[in-house]
Amino acid sequence: MKYETFMSAFKAIDANFREVFARLTSGSGHLILENEEDPFSGGLSFAVQPRDKPVHLLSALSGGEKSLTTLAFIFSIQQHNPAPFYAFDEVDMSLDGSNVERIADMIKELSKTSQFILVSLRKPMIEGADRILGVTLLPDKTSFVTGIKSHG
Repeated sequence: MKYETFMSAFKAIDANFREVFARLTSGSGHLILENEEDPFSGGLSFAVQPRDKPVHLLSALSGGEKSLTTLAFIFSIQQHNPAPFYAFDEVDMSLDGSNVERIADMIKELSKTSQFILVSLRKPMIEGADRILGVTLLPDKTSFVTGIKSHG
């Protein structure tokens, strides 16, 4: 029963990952179990092919590609079994502008079923937010927090 339950969840998350990764990168990707016959004795890895690039394992990707792959995996799990909230700290730091926009759009869509709390300095992410808190370091080394209206 444990194996069947795990494999059912794995297959659903893998299907979600294929869809989400394609949407975020215009490429393809899937999850790989190290030992499909006994998945509890091995690990999990990714085989991904960002648009116009060869297939790679996670360790061979650039920082931005690793971020996109990891976020695609988190979003795939979220679609299968959502948590009430997600907290991300500068997950867009290694991404170029167009990828930040795609991640911001996906978070906006997924925020209909879960809350997302993000730390970001990137304009597309901030513009997509429903609520924004600004934090400024004052000359006396204290932080000043203010609410900012958003039209996201």
